[in-house]
Amino acid sequence: MIGGDDPRPRWIARLVDELSAFLQERVVLVKPVEECLVDGDAFSCLIRSSPPEGNGFRLCWEGVLGMQPSDGKPHISVSLFLYGRNRRLGLMGHAEGSVLEIDYEGSPGRGGRWGAPEWLPDEFGEYLAYDSWSGEPS
Repeated sequence: MIGGDDPRPRWIARLVDELSAFLQERVVLVKPVEECLVDGDAFSCLIRSSPPEGNGFRLCWEGVLGMQPSDGKPHISVSLFLYGRNRRLGLMGHAEGSVLEIDYEGSPGRGGRWGAPEWLPDEFGEYLAYDSWSGEPS
């Protein structure tokens, strides 16, 4: 359904705005929205925080905002990777790392809200490529 009547670019813009309000900080869409669109009704977008500032902890994050059909309904979530001094942060006991997962409760067309964040282990090493923040510092 990629084309002029495709609603996903509007959905992505609204979801990024809502996530920004939820996190209380700016969410940057890394690539143009057209590059986020995949076949069917799905999308997958790389997002990140502003570059870290100062000399302290230098905290920042990046992640993947996506939508995939699940049981005939859209499942929207964001997987966030947190960094301090450009090292990925996580929970002790998560040998392959941790991911902060936030599910969206609502409709991509009508809106909703972001749910409670939950730390999950990266059990299959699926996110090992996110070992350091990939943005360019300002």
